Amino acid sequence: MTNKDIKSNLTNKWLILCGTVAGLFFTFSWIIQEAFRESYNSMMIPISSLAIGSLGWVQTATFLISGALIILFTYGLWKISKNEYKGVSKWGPILILICGIGLIGAGCFTTDPMNGYPEGTPIVNDNPSFSSVMHQLFSSFLFFGLPIACFIFGNYFAAKKELKWMIYSFLSGILFLAVFLLTSMGFSQLSGLQFFAGLLQRITLTIGFLWMILLSIYFFKK
Repeated sequence: MTNKDIKSNLTNKWLILCGTVAGLFFTFSWIIQEAFRESYNSMMIPISSLAIGSLGWVQTATFLISGALIILFTYGLWKISKNEYKGVSKWGPILILICGIGLIGAGCFTTDPMNGYPEGTPIVNDNPSFSSVMHQLFSSFLFFGLPIACFIFGNYFAAKKELKWMIYSFLSGILFLAVFLLTSMGFSQLSGLQFFAGLLQRITLTIGFLWMILLSIYFFKK
């Protein structure tokens, strides 16, 4: 292996590791922010609402930085799909790229107040702003792109006969979609679930980002 190849391989290792950094950064950001937000009930209120108010720039930056890191991770995945691991479907990196774009888009548009946060605002907003509509649109890139990516990589691990990773990937995708469905019903004010919509959203994202973190580590170690 030439020095050029060694340097290229090292660079790609760091690109792959961006997936781990993105997942950890996004998760720890909302955990820390919640600790300093008055009247913020994380059981009911979505993570996106952290972008509202004077400290909202922190969550906005979190969306943008996490999205950029995921795009770098995608580039690393695309490179290995062309070289060392040709069994990786091109749709795997493409779907994770869509997730990164979704986070950046969500950061560019702030959601409307909901579920009574900030204090004094209505539980349901019947007239969403353009910014809120765009935020929901870009957020859907993540909420649908990530579980499908789990299934795509599940097929890759099935072909590689890596049973544990195959099961974990498929299970992550299924659980992500199932809990996301409950989350959506909660934010739609379905009786009983509306009090836990924020918690369900956090469980959904934790399932997805944990899978992405471990996938990043898997390819980083190869």
